Amino acid sequence: MKKFLLAILILSFSMVCTASSCNNTQETTNQEEVTEVSQKQGNLSKMNQNFSDSVMFFGKNIFTDVYKENNTVVSPLSLHLAFDMLYNGSNGITEKEMRTTLGYPEKADKQMVSEESKNIMDTLKSNDSITIEIANSLWARDNFKIKQSFIDKSQEYFYAEVKNEISKTLMNNWVSDKTHKKIKKIVDRTDNIDVALINAIYFNGTWVNTFNKENTRDEDFTTTKNQKVKVSMMYKFDNMPYYENDDYQAVRLDYKGRKASMYLFLPRENKSIGDFIKSFSQDEFLNAFDNFDRAKVELYLPKFKTECSFELSNTVKKLGMKSAFDGKADFSGIASGLFISNIIHKTYIDVNETGTEAAAVTGIIMTKSAMPRPVPTKHMKIDRPFFFVIADPRTATPVFMGTITKPEYK
Repeated sequence: MKKFLLAILILSFSMVCTASSCNNTQETTNQEEVTEVSQKQGNLSKMNQNFSDSVMFFGKNIFTDVYKENNTVVSPLSLHLAFDMLYNGSNGITEKEMRTTLGYPEKADKQMVSEESKNIMDTLKSNDSITIEIANSLWARDNFKIKQSFIDKSQEYFYAEVKNEISKTLMNNWVSDKTHKKIKKIVDRTDNIDVALINAIYFNGTWVNTFNKENTRDEDFTTTKNQKVKVSMMYKFDNMPYYENDDYQAVRLDYKGRKASMYLFLPRENKSIGDFIKSFSQDEFLNAFDNFDRAKVELYLPKFKTECSFELSNTVKKLGMKSAFDGKADFSGIASGLFISNIIHKTYIDVNETGTEAAAVTGIIMTKSAMPRPVPTKHMKIDRPFFFVIADPRTATPVFMGTITKPEYK
């Protein structure tokens, strides 16, 4: 816990100013603002540690399985919240497999999971500086009886909208609306659906210090296949949190309001992005937190926009949640005879000079049967495949994570 609290305090520091406008007055002002934010949010660092660890654990395992040396983005939080809601309806061997696969300790009962889910949704809600919208919904075919206790918990802890109809148009419209039309479809057919749980997340944040568009240039980027492609490379020379070790360089870019940040990880040239992904963990994530220090960084970051879509049933089975997909499934807390038939996960992200817009949906388809110090100057040119995490710096909860192997912006 001590290490975790220290990590959160370190993360309260933010970027100061751009190279074109940096001065001592602005630096002092920004440091005072960050100190004030840190003091106000100190108590929040004690919240949801187990939740944040399990979100990273499950999300990283999903990500590792679906990564195929191309642009890959998932939302660990969207995935986890959808399964957390489902967890309330599980019993027996299915409950045990879900708890293990989701990364919760043995003592994590359903009430604890529900309360932590509610806490993180309340903590991450939108404010004047940043938009983070999280929505959940529970769908059931007309006349299909779901236990009232499951409905009540879904509404109380997950703020779920309950829909007594299975309709392709209505479900897709709900997803489109909750993601601000960034993801327009979750299902292609509904004849195989008796119950569906859907989570949607929308994120929109502006950098504390934006990139100057006049500095964006076409430059080379080396892909995983060792091919050079032209990308729109953004540039800034700025004071920002920075960390490096023998395996990678890392930098943190804050969004306005400092309730979300992007953490960029660039593996060393002798280390492949695939090897980095295999070795990356929540412990490594927190290790970077512990060691971030202020530095003057020459940062080159490609603009990118990408969309991803995954069917995750086989992945989740592989991770240990096996009984949920067949006649052995025990979701008797929802209704008798239900099992998972499909898990659909879709993401969208746009990173540019101004900031980041991102969205994610997860659909679980069910069928019945301190003192300032001198700062060094560093050079970080992201001209090869890289990894990123968008997380809440108060709780270390990853909202999005991804690897960009060939940046495109169309």
